[in-house]
Amino acid sequence: MVLLRKLVIHWEWVAYAALLPILLFPSGWRALALAGLPLLWLLRGVVTREFFPRTPLNGAILLMALALLVSLYATFDMALSFSKIAGLVLGMSLFFTAVFYIRNHRHGLGYVTATTLLAGMGMVIIGAAGTRWTGQLALLNQMQRFLPFPVFDLPGTAGGVNTNQLAGVIAWVAPLALGLLLGVLPMVRRAPGVWRKLLWLVALGVLAGIVVLCVPLLLATQSRGGVAAFALALLLMLLLAGKWGRVLAATAVVLLVAFLLGAGIDRQFMQSLMAESGTNFGLSGRLEIWSRAIYALQDFPITGVSMNGFRRVVPILYPLFLVSPDADIAHAHNHLLQAGLDLGIPGLIAYLALWLLSGWLVWQGWRQASSAAARGLAIALVGALAGGWFFGMLDAIALGARPGFLWWLLLALAVALGEPQQKEGTRSQADQLI
Repeated sequence: MVLLRKLVIHWEWVAYAALLPILLFPSGWRALALAGLPLLWLLRGVVTREFFPRTPLNGAILLMALALLVSLYATFDMALSFSKIAGLVLGMSLFFTAVFYIRNHRHGLGYVTATTLLAGMGMVIIGAAGTRWTGQLALLNQMQRFLPFPVFDLPGTAGGVNTNQLAGVIAWVAPLALGLLLGVLPMVRRAPGVWRKLLWLVALGVLAGIVVLCVPLLLATQSRGGVAAFALALLLMLLLAGKWGRVLAATAVVLLVAFLLGAGIDRQFMQSLMAESGTNFGLSGRLEIWSRAIYALQDFPITGVSMNGFRRVVPILYPLFLVSPDADIAHAHNHLLQAGLDLGIPGLIAYLALWLLSGWLVWQGWRQASSAAARGLAIALVGALAGGWFFGMLDAIALGARPGFLWWLLLALAVALGEPQQKEGTRSQADQLI
């Protein structure tokens, strides 16, 4: 039994990482891979007597799981909802597996952090290659040549990746890499021995490369919500980074206010915010979509309209006037409203609880941080979660969407960093990180 426990501890996370590319596209024969998730839960429970690790988030996750079951009552097209349901189950499963691995493996925190960052970067690369760039950015379409598979053949990407969705993923990944970069910088100077210093230099180069790649891509998406989310996340990270960080944050705010006052907010600027362009809805379009989402929540408060069902319900029950009738309203352009539409108000409560609890845990982790690596991880999680939250106020990566597993991994890292009963073990891991 001891040998089986060691095998589960060391290989369960590897199995999840290997299956992740298949689990993200659960159509056809790939849907059979989802059957492996309960088997992994059962194996873990039998061997370790811990089917689901206890965390401060368990109550909210249980409520969300119950809301998911209730929402099935309102599901009118399982083929439409299945990918989102599968994605949500995968995210919950990844969360518990990551927490278990971090608690039981010596370098679990470092490995899960690296997996989260690299998987996020993979989603950014696939998203950038799967976007149909136009105009001066058409050169970016050449990225498709360097991928070993045709991006547009993947399920759900036939029309190309939406640039706003790509911006939402970058709003998670770029702050995470930047925060870890701040934690690695002091470790390079203090690392004992040539090999360990070299290892930290490699990590520094990888993190810097991710930031250098993500920021221009974010600007290329021309996503106003994505750029604003990253800017606000960066501002929050600077406030937590120490005295000089706060000085930079204050300077940036002063310069921004001075620029806005000097340039003036004219009618043309306001019209550009209100206008819609293609699939990018302006503020006026979003206000109308939000009103329809509220109507739907009032009509279906307990069950929601089913996962991924809003896009079919809105043109029939709640037609839009300012948005083109041919537009595919994939989500409510607000992550809180979308959670309610998918899972009803109970699911929305669970979703909001997960955000609040994870924010509190990260705050605790930042306060308890005893090394540069631990502080860097805390600041990285603050930036990533804040970037996701701010982006979600004007857009949404819906629950169960393919990039959504990154959010669940961020929650697992927040639990590992901040929960009281784990703080000593976690802090010792965070000091090493790799």
